Amino acid sequence: MRTKIKTIIVICIILFIASGFSIHFKALVLECYQTGEVVWLHTIRPDDEFTMRWIHSVELKPWEEIFKIDENYDIYLDRTRFKQFGAGVPDYAGNKTEVVDDYIIFSGIHQKMDIIPYGISAFAEHTFYFEDQEIPLYKQVKDGYRINIYTANYNLFQYVVAKL
Repeated sequence: MRTKIKTIIVICIILFIASGFSIHFKALVLECYQTGEVVWLHTIRPDDEFTMRWIHSVELKPWEEIFKIDENYDIYLDRTRFKQFGAGVPDYAGNKTEVVDDYIIFSGIHQKMDIIPYGISAFAEHTFYFEDQEIPLYKQVKDGYRINIYTANYNLFQYVVAKL
């Protein structure tokens, strides 16, 4: 009887471990370029959006870039929001320009981004937004370091280990 119980337990453990390697999903990754540390990781679905916000160094006004995940789990720059035109700002981008709540919004940009690099600055207060999460990257990454944002495939065990 004990042998049967031990065998059943071993089989259950093997099945549990095997299922952890066979369950796959896509995740959005924020990784510090200099250290290789995963700063933030979350599962994603098509149509998910995330935002990077910072304070522009010349205008001292907030800027936002809003990205969208498509059905192939690729990242696209969807729109950008800013308070005023200044040096280096194009006249237009995308297929629609409007002013909403004192922000100029360029939308319909649809520019594919395999990896999105951001130089993180305490002065600019780079902050990442996803769903109801607000991640102040300038407090989590050394000033002047770079963050790369990209999508990646994970199995259940890789995801759990990366989240630890």
